[in-house]
Amino acid sequence: MIAADDRKLFRITLAVVAAITLVRVIVLIVSPLQLYPDEAQYWWWAQTPDLGYFSKPPLIAWIIWAFIAVFGDSEWALRLASPLLHAGTALLLFGIGRRAFDARTGLWSALAYLTLPGVAYSCGLISTDVPLLFCWALALYAFFRALDDAGWRWPIICGLAVGFGLLSKYAMAYFFLGAAFAAIASPQARRVVLSLRGLVVLLLALAVLSPNVIWNAQHHFATVSHTESNANWSHAHFSVLNFLNFFGGQFGVFGPILMIGFIAALWRLARGSERSQAELVLASFSLPALLVIIGQSFISDANANWAAPAYIAATPLAVALLLRVWNGRTLWASFALHGTAFVLLWAIMVSPPFANAIGLGNAFKRLEGWRELGQAVVAEAKRAPYDAIVTDNRSVVAELLYYARPRTVSVNVWSRDARVTDHFQMTMPLTPATRRVLLVVEPGSAPIVTATFDSAMRVGASVVPVGGHHIRTELFFDARDYRGPARAP
Repeated sequence: MIAADDRKLFRITLAVVAAITLVRVIVLIVSPLQLYPDEAQYWWWAQTPDLGYFSKPPLIAWIIWAFIAVFGDSEWALRLASPLLHAGTALLLFGIGRRAFDARTGLWSALAYLTLPGVAYSCGLISTDVPLLFCWALALYAFFRALDDAGWRWPIICGLAVGFGLLSKYAMAYFFLGAAFAAIASPQARRVVLSLRGLVVLLLALAVLSPNVIWNAQHHFATVSHTESNANWSHAHFSVLNFLNFFGGQFGVFGPILMIGFIAALWRLARGSERSQAELVLASFSLPALLVIIGQSFISDANANWAAPAYIAATPLAVALLLRVWNGRTLWASFALHGTAFVLLWAIMVSPPFANAIGLGNAFKRLEGWRELGQAVVAEAKRAPYDAIVTDNRSVVAELLYYARPRTVSVNVWSRDARVTDHFQMTMPLTPATRRVLLVVEPGSAPIVTATFDSAMRVGASVVPVGGHHIRTELFFDARDYRGPARAP
């Protein structure tokens, strides 16, 4: 049974989460920021829902497909799932914090998550991390419930959540690593993991993932190969600088005070004799995954968001410790810092020039200027009987598919050689059968690209200012008789 005080704290959590989420949705709707290239690519995938895509599993495309079917395909509609799913993740953090500690810790864990710098930024975009974090939180909450409930409901929910998490991003596989460490650290967790219920979790997860595995098998394991190439262990350079950059970036993603609280909580667990089963489980689902990505950053490279799943379990661990320090004043300092950051972010999203005014314009340059490019390309494409619009850049392809509308010809991608390195090269490559194209290329790559055509005459350009006082320049060529990538210099 849930105590009356716990219900009261949950209602407070629900009200605050709903209020913050409502503001985030309003900011999304009024924001003039355009689609990030990956978002435009996901929108294109959503036009033809499938069981897999070249670089990612399919759940992100399914989610966007569902939202644009209801709300249309404006930028805010594509992104609407992001603040809503993050809100759901925050509420699950209440449940995790309550099960691991108490309802008070659950409340502050939910609000700490919702105000994390990485989450605040993520709420303005749609990415594969958004459903991944929701599925991870649901799976972890179900795992905690299964520790005290001998029934089958929670293992089934856990298995389904892990499966759909894998359909979001293969990083969900770190959940199995966390479960293995939890079984080592906690006898209570061991009774779940090393049992028929643990096997059911594994089998359900694999069953949900299996259609994507079949799709990969039919497409030469494209997504698996792409994930492996991102890790890039074949070109390992063992860089201390990369490690330091990644580790320092985690203080930005998770917040400096919470990160210090997390490290202190781990130190306390390592040294202390009074360690609860719940704390050991939380440490098992956070530290191993984080250490794997830290190792990856040293061996090759790692993006700051790759360790994001670790912070689901890390949040209540850090919050519980900070609540004990100076009567929680350090936690309030963290909220003040994060609150200032996401209010600034809201201001930037509503008025992008503000980013330049405070020196952050460079961080938002890839969210500007694409609509102007698309309109210029559409206007140029109407001036001659082109067979296709062609570019050599994956980001530009994705943005033209979204912003160069309406158009009467296809968009295709030029490749330096016959290798397939992205979804567009796999599905819409330029072929020698295409006789006359509108070529859209950056000045630096224009000589190489135009050399693969029998003739190429410059007919225009798009020059657009973007964030950080940068200029995005794309040249337009009337190019004819493509000879194919094998002859490219």
